[in-house]
Amino acid sequence: LTRGLSQGREVRVGVGDDCAVLGSPRAVRWALLKTDAVVEGVHFERGEKMERVGWKALCRAISDIAAMGGVPAHALVTLAVPATWEMARLDALYRGLKKAASRFEISIVGGETSRSPGPLFVSIALTGWVERSLCTLRSGGRSGDGIYVTGRLGGSRRSDQPPR
Repeated sequence: LTRGLSQGREVRVGVGDDCAVLGSPRAVRWALLKTDAVVEGVHFERGEKMERVGWKALCRAISDIAAMGGVPAHALVTLAVPATWEMARLDALYRGLKKAASRFEISIVGGETSRSPGPLFVSIALTGWVERSLCTLRSGGRSGDGIYVTGRLGGSRRSDQPPR
């Protein structure tokens, strides 16, 4: 799917790492771009507390920015919502998003809302930045490096780390 995608001169890292990395080779800081989605029935169970789903949706993207050695900055939230959903459930989802945004000092600056004929779909687009000298790529991994995990392995269908 990604073979042959156009890559401009400012693209330091494209498809295949945790985030896209953009910037001049001489810049002190590079921009990080990340998207991630959670889908009801795939990443969380129907009936899950929506506040936990909102927390999880944003934190998945935050985790990838952190994996690159970066700092998250601005988020866009896109929702595709079944017509039968009550506003109270969406309010709860946004409480979780807001808690994660506050905890990690992220501004939610916009997004999109659409109707879905199927399950709830939440997509996060997140920007961030990284000091060029600290940018950590998957390709830089070496034998003996430490590996750090946040949350519980195998918990993608459970919204780990509930907001408090």
